[in-house]
Amino acid sequence: MSTATATATATATSLVDMLSDLPFEILTQITFYIPTARSVLNLSLTCRRLYDFTEKEGWRSFTQTRFPSISAAPYWKDAAHALTTLSRSWDRKAFIAQPIAPLWPVIVLPKGNRSNKTRRERGQTMGYQPVIDSYEEWIGNKWSAKQEILAWGAGAELVIRVKTIGEPAEKSWEAAEREDSRADHFNEHHHKIVWISYQDSYHVEGRDDVTSVNILRPGQKRAKNSSSSPEEMVVGRASGELSLMEVSANHSSGFVSTSYETEGRPIRSAAVNSSPSPLLAACLFDTAIALYSINHNSQRHTNPCAEIAAIPNGKPGRTWSTQFLAPDRLAVGLGPSTDPIHVYQTSPDGMSRHPIRKFSTSSANLTMSGVEERIDTGEAPPNGTSSVYPIATIPPSSQAGGGGVGDVFLGGWFDGVVRMHDMRSPSCSVQTYHDPIDNFSAIYSLATIGRERFIAGGARHAIMKVFDLRMAGGKAYYYTDLDACNSITSSRNPPTPAPKEKGKGLCCNWHWENKFDQRNWNIFLNPRGPALYRLGSRRSSESPIYSLSSPSSSSPSLFAGIENNVVQFDIVGIMDKHPDPVFGPGLPKESAMRTGTSGPRSPKGMGGRSTGNDDVGRKWDPKGDVMNLAMYEQVPMGSMRLRVQAPVRNVRDGEDGVTGWDERWCDGRGYY
Repeated sequence: MSTATATATATATSLVDMLSDLPFEILTQITFYIPTARSVLNLSLTCRRLYDFTEKEGWRSFTQTRFPSISAAPYWKDAAHALTTLSRSWDRKAFIAQPIAPLWPVIVLPKGNRSNKTRRERGQTMGYQPVIDSYEEWIGNKWSAKQEILAWGAGAELVIRVKTIGEPAEKSWEAAEREDSRADHFNEHHHKIVWISYQDSYHVEGRDDVTSVNILRPGQKRAKNSSSSPEEMVVGRASGELSLMEVSANHSSGFVSTSYETEGRPIRSAAVNSSPSPLLAACLFDTAIALYSINHNSQRHTNPCAEIAAIPNGKPGRTWSTQFLAPDRLAVGLGPSTDPIHVYQTSPDGMSRHPIRKFSTSSANLTMSGVEERIDTGEAPPNGTSSVYPIATIPPSSQAGGGGVGDVFLGGWFDGVVRMHDMRSPSCSVQTYHDPIDNFSAIYSLATIGRERFIAGGARHAIMKVFDLRMAGGKAYYYTDLDACNSITSSRNPPTPAPKEKGKGLCCNWHWENKFDQRNWNIFLNPRGPALYRLGSRRSSESPIYSLSSPSSSSPSLFAGIENNVVQFDIVGIMDKHPDPVFGPGLPKESAMRTGTSGPRSPKGMGGRSTGNDDVGRKWDPKGDVMNLAMYEQVPMGSMRLRVQAPVRNVRDGEDGVTGWDERWCDGRGYY
């Protein structure tokens, strides 16, 4: 060993000794500044004491610092793995999308028998408009041990999917030795699936269509915090029926436990707050808002504890949506109106007769497409009206809570703009999010992913829009921190140059555009190839995005409701060798991800034929129903470029694609 090498080794050893001698409190402060999970792992490998620190405290500190607004179970090492992978997949626009419907034996309620198909009646002029709710809870001692509940209204039928993930599902998989039994109850990731359908014999398509679904969370149910207890959900229908239902997959049972008095008025929308003793708010017909207490000790028939007219008699407009901003604060979206958002104070005893705050169009800077009373001058009239359809809450800046709970929220407006509203600000909005290309579509649905990003559903062409929230307490992790400076050339033409002013710029354009110039992007849910026919009709591919739901901010799944269908997005890269642990079982061998006879990735080679990487195909697309979608970034029209997804089986690791994008994306020119 040379003298220089020996000196360097001794210096490194001395530095490790100095670091390991620091108290845990100081080491925790240091991990606040570590940007990547790989650096935390390297820290754990230096000595036994630092390994003990990272296992006990380091992974928690890293996860909560880099993902302050994302809910996570306290399995911190796995949480760091899952959340960094999920963030990378979002940034690389990596996902697989497929329509979902019961394909296995279905528990048909209320009778409790099993059937191989649901009972949805045909003959409606239009397909059903799905309303969706979902949540997940951890049920074991590992990150991947979860149970996910998904429910949506399919016309007059309520469809429920119970999915068990991780160790509990893997034990059931191993116990089911026969392949046909596994095929009936498990998916390709070894997740155990149970399908439930509920429709009373007197429910008629159209008249009794489901218009709202709200699943009670574990802490709100009769049997609190028990994964084996029945699921409870509030279901509203177009006929005016509003009821609390209990559904059990374990006992193949379902019944209405409480009915809420509506005087036969149709349910337009409903929302449940987050309190352990929850309140239910419902839009009845066009003008009324009724508040109910969900009390499990109450009688089977419950009257509202308060009712108000959000729109006075004789005034134009109607209510569109309700959303609790906090346990004691309710927002109502309505219109057309000069005040399309009303916020009310609520309590178990009732609600304020008048709004505690109205958000007016006078300071909303409406685009002309959003003004209901248009004039020819090209300017919005002072008394212009508009409508707000969905309202979505924004979580606090940390999972510990903090100030501003219930103050900041998003509203989807008729003019196609999503506005961020703040109860503390005198202005109508404090920030706006606008698609410069599809700038005339109203916003029909919203879903937030922590304070990092949100998804908006447009009113036409089945467009789903992904926006970076760009707010304090939001995104703090960037997978590109793993890349050396100037090691990657931007795919943008021209690239976004990093500022050169002293103290403001980063070392290279690649890091600058990924940290400070992330572009928003749109997805068309109108696939080409076999998946189009699985949607049932071309109307579905041109449908509005009626509803959006994510089980949690840390979940890799997102659900979108289009006409007659629900589409599941799994935010994951199919060539990722270490994906979220929930996708771990059944991964193809690493050698299979590098080899194969993949066809060309040009538009001409994008047919649905089963050639290429069959191992990857069997893992991620065993039924051949993954949709090949198109998307574009939200840039000025002259710079917009369409991208399309290659079929799963036609993708290999290491292929040249778009820099910084998932391997499935390729140039869409000539494809449409």
